[in-house]
Amino acid sequence: MSEAKAKRRELGFDVKRQEIVSFLASPDNAIMSLATSSSDRVLARMILVLCEDLDVYFFTWGGSRKCEQIRANPRVALCRDRVQIEGTAEILGGLFDAANAAILQLFEERFPETVGNWRGRPGMILMKITPTLVVLAGGPGEEPHLQFVDLENGIAYAEPWADR
Repeated sequence: MSEAKAKRRELGFDVKRQEIVSFLASPDNAIMSLATSSSDRVLARMILVLCEDLDVYFFTWGGSRKCEQIRANPRVALCRDRVQIEGTAEILGGLFDAANAAILQLFEERFPETVGNWRGRPGMILMKITPTLVVLAGGPGEEPHLQFVDLENGIAYAEPWADR
C-alpha cells in the first residue's frame, strides 16, 4: 500500500458533493479550461459553462476540433483554480433545437450577449459533461493534500500528496 493510501482520510460524500455543486453554481466559475484528446493529441481551451447541479453544459460549433475529439473520445477534463473534473461529454444536438430549449433559456438568462453573438450561426451544438471524479487540491496554509470525490461510487476521501 502506498504511503498516501495509508494516510487516506474518509470525507463526508454528501458534504463534498454539495461543495462541488456550490462551486459550479458560482458565476465566478463560468469560464473553465476544457481538455479533450484523441489519436495521442491533447488540446485544452477555455469555454463558457452553465451548470445545473453537477451537469456541465457548453455550446460550440459542431465542426470544431473539440467536437471532433469528443466524437472520437468522450472522456474529458475541466479545470478551474484548484478544482479538476473528469467526466464524459455527450453531444445533445443543435443549440437551438426544441429538445434543448430549457438549457438554451438558462444560457440566455445568464449569458444573453454570448448567446446573441452565436444565434445566427449555423452548426452550433449543445454539449453536456457528466462529471465522474472531482479532485480538489489543498490550499495555501493547509497540509498538502488532494480530496477525491468519486461521483460514480459515492465516496470521498483525502490523501496527502507531498511530505513537509
